[in-house]
Amino acid sequence: MSAESLHISESVERLNANLRQVAQVVEWADLMGYQNPKKFSRRFLRHYAVRPCRMLVSVRLQSIYKLLKAGQYSNFEIARRHSLPDEKALNKFVNYHLGCCPSKLEAMNEDRFEEKMEKFGSKIR
Repeated sequence: MSAESLHISESVERLNANLRQVAQVVEWADLMGYQNPKKFSRRFLRHYAVRPCRMLVSVRLQSIYKLLKAGQYSNFEIARRHSLPDEKALNKFVNYHLGCCPSKLEAMNEDRFEEKMEKFGSKIR
């Protein structure tokens, strides 16, 4: 690991702070200062016992859910905040991973959302 790369335990916090710029694990690794994304992925998997791609999707879904529930932003704005091009991409992303559209996700209570995330297979809490 190079001197400028951050410790792997800081990676989820950095991801949360930079969701707008991070769409792929390669970009996340770069944000963390890793020149080799495979090295980042290996260290991440060793530290968290989950693949970084799975964590990336999980963090994005949780953030999308929070923003939908807050009701402050349009679906287009929420999509852009999560490095998605538009509301259609947001719809596809949510539907692919959780099997429902953003409007149903917005109407969902916390317990139901947690069930959906469990079905998604997230090991992260």
